[in-house]
Amino acid sequence: MNGMKVRRVALSLHNWMGLLVGIQIVFWFVGGLVMTVLPLDLVRGERSMAEQAPASATLEQVALLGSRQELNSVRSITARQVAGIPVLQVTDLKAKTLIYHAETAALLSPIDAGLAAKVALNDFSYRVADADVAVLATEWLTEEPGDFRRTLPVWQVTLDDPDGTRLYVSPDTGRVLARRNDYWRVFDFFWMLHIMDYDEREDFNNPLLIVTTITSTLFVLTGIILLYFRFWPQRKKRGAA
Repeated sequence: MNGMKVRRVALSLHNWMGLLVGIQIVFWFVGGLVMTVLPLDLVRGERSMAEQAPASATLEQVALLGSRQELNSVRSITARQVAGIPVLQVTDLKAKTLIYHAETAALLSPIDAGLAAKVALNDFSYRVADADVAVLATEWLTEEPGDFRRTLPVWQVTLDDPDGTRLYVSPDTGRVLARRNDYWRVFDFFWMLHIMDYDEREDFNNPLLIVTTITSTLFVLTGIILLYFRFWPQRKKRGAA
């Protein structure tokens, strides 16, 4: 195959590859820029995460749990605080986890809306104009909300801070399972475009991404070939001179 034919084939492939993947290549560059600029601790909401006080349990508190008839296959007991309330977190052999009031052994799981809101406020340390952030809404979710792709049901607590924060609280353990804000939503959108998983946004090895990556590689290679033919005649002319 002579040089002119190679050039024509490379040009044809380059043009078609450009039509197929040009927009996605732009998405990759723009998405990479956005994900580089946004600090991960801001995206994850870690800058506004409050430190939690350490907790401990006495032998009397652990013994008091013996009055609970459902606790017959305990795997672990952990002392912690839930919105300032001392609790004992109990996990059984089937990995089911519940929380009990450390002083009364009263079952707190599943936690109610009021306690979920207190958990969110206790987890959040951001203040606006020297005032504590308030709760805008507390919702019980049984369907995927879009920014929480984990086990349901869950409490969604929306705060009135400038970042549009939503905290997702486990009804069983009273723990904050996820922190979402406007920065996270922007990051997640460009992450979706970057990995081309428009549903779960988790599959980095999906066929669409693989095919597009291969096509983009061919686009770049044919571009290199065209550059070679673009500059090679000039080199020949200078050599002849």
